[in-house]
Amino acid sequence: MFAALLRRQLLAAALPPRLRLLTPVDHGAGGAGRTSGTGRGRRGLRRGVAALRHRNYRLYMFGQILSLVGTWMQSVSEPWLVLQLGGSPLQLGLVLALEFAPSTLLAPLGGVLADRIDKRRALVATQVAAAVQALVLFGLTASGLIQIWHIYLLALSLGVINAVNMPIRQAFAAELVPREDLINAIALNSATFNAARVIGPAIAGVTLALWGTAVNFGINAVSYGTVLVALIAMDPIGLYRAHRPDHFPSVRQSLGEGVSYALRTPSVLWPLVLLFGMSTFGMNFQTLLPLFARNTLDIGAHGYGLLYAAMGAGSLIGSLSLAFSGSRRPLIPLIIGGGVFFVAFEVLLGLNRAPLLAYGLVVIIGLSSMLMINTINVAVQYGVPDELRGRVMSLYVLVFAGSGPIGGLFAGAMAQAFGAPTGFIVGAAIAALFLALVAWQVIVRGVVTLPALQPSRPRVEAGAGSSAAPAGEPTAAQEQVRARLG
Repeated sequence: MFAALLRRQLLAAALPPRLRLLTPVDHGAGGAGRTSGTGRGRRGLRRGVAALRHRNYRLYMFGQILSLVGTWMQSVSEPWLVLQLGGSPLQLGLVLALEFAPSTLLAPLGGVLADRIDKRRALVATQVAAAVQALVLFGLTASGLIQIWHIYLLALSLGVINAVNMPIRQAFAAELVPREDLINAIALNSATFNAARVIGPAIAGVTLALWGTAVNFGINAVSYGTVLVALIAMDPIGLYRAHRPDHFPSVRQSLGEGVSYALRTPSVLWPLVLLFGMSTFGMNFQTLLPLFARNTLDIGAHGYGLLYAAMGAGSLIGSLSLAFSGSRRPLIPLIIGGGVFFVAFEVLLGLNRAPLLAYGLVVIIGLSSMLMINTINVAVQYGVPDELRGRVMSLYVLVFAGSGPIGGLFAGAMAQAFGAPTGFIVGAAIAALFLALVAWQVIVRGVVTLPALQPSRPRVEAGAGSSAAPAGEPTAAQEQVRARLG
């Protein structure tokens, strides 16, 4: 649910200089950037899987695949279970609100933790806790004892787990690969997530129709074992960890540093504003899609699963296009253009009543949303000092996941009063207002500029010696933070 620290140099793009927010071109060994078509093809393929050269990243990625398939099977099945228990659209929205409400309060604290603790061990703990949550949900459902209030409590418990897990997981990517492969690692993470978003709902649709929701919850509980094995098998010495000071400031001061950095950095602030508007009002598919599938399209559980899978297929295409494009894409056109396509096709989805056309529309919605979200992730992480990464990414999680309570209740209320199609249309219209505001800021006013491309400081492996800076002298990252914080 996503970083970019860029290599070498900036290349002029089609936008005016004040609007450039670009990732640089990799010119290759020759330095001129001109190679044969075959050479470019080989380089493009290597660039698309560059992060897989690193053992720790390979373990993490392949461990995530099965786990994420199980996660998506549960995510698709839980709303369906609410409807099977006679839940209303508003109750469905309340489940989503409870699942994401803890991120509103706890994600910033999770970001502080991410900058202070061993991320790998913390992820092991959160994955065990999430597996227990899925196991309890499976047991209650399989036994027939499940009630809606049980789902409320379990959704809230998962929300607490994710509020801690998500900022740590976002920041952990920077420890798995060297700086030059970080963009590719983020893109491949997203591709893995969206491959699971295709496979998980497609399988879930079949198992829902054949055996019901309990099976999917059980599969999810078991699937956490794969990522746990991967995390335990990693070599801690091979992690690229930021230097940690002997003494940390207070939690309040730490939180203030992250918030101040975001507010004073336009390339962080305005993408987060757009993400808030889109995720709060436009991306309420977990609430609206099951209602839309059952009440509007009348396609049943199997069709509902395939609808989610089609959206995941579009998202996968978007993720892979970013992975294999490497560092050549201008970021602002992807953010604004992806947003324009997203809101336009969400309106078309709300107006549509044909099941076959709905599948095509959600593919484009998935593709455009992933181009926008991944590129926002790039813009937010661009040039962030390593010691601030967890706190800045906790703001990303706060905006993206913490907006769920508002969005879930908004979508549920709209669907209960006017139906799911109206929920799509009104939500997209409000999201378009945020898109217009941000487009005005970054295109008309040109407030987004690039920070310096110099590495914020040398990154060291675990167990390596001291920081590169001499004792008593500030690191480059500390100087950058001071400049940002005034």
